[in-house]
Amino acid sequence: MAGSRRALLDGENLIWEGRPSWRAFAGATILGWALSIVLVGFVILAVLEVKKRSVAWMVSSRRIEIERGFLSRRIDTLELWRIKDVEFRQNLWERMVGASTIIVTARDEVDPVVQLRGMPGDRSVFDQLSNAVLVARQQRGVMNVAQ
Repeated sequence: MAGSRRALLDGENLIWEGRPSWRAFAGATILGWALSIVLVGFVILAVLEVKKRSVAWMVSSRRIEIERGFLSRRIDTLELWRIKDVEFRQNLWERMVGASTIIVTARDEVDPVVQLRGMPGDRSVFDQLSNAVLVARQQRGVMNVAQ
């Protein structure tokens, strides 16, 4: 994305920033447009728009920042060194429309699993995030311990 809205820390690099793509909800979007003739579709489209606009992510070389809320706002930060696993998922529909979901599992008691749904369909964000997690864990001396 062009230009970051959030301030980055010294030495921190922006990997990706944005909101879920409409492609993450492509089926519901198509259904909404198809049903717009009977006005129900406009309700579906409005709900989808609120859902898309109520979350934003900033992925950097040090953290993932999740901003939630439509009328009120809540911002959570997940430091990359706390992440245990990063997964890239793409079901058939997501592959067809060029979207993906990145699932982050962390050592966090409040929100141990974070889903970034509606990410770009290529692996570039996933690869950069996975690499940044490894670097952050090495810098902090975090080791995997079998559970």
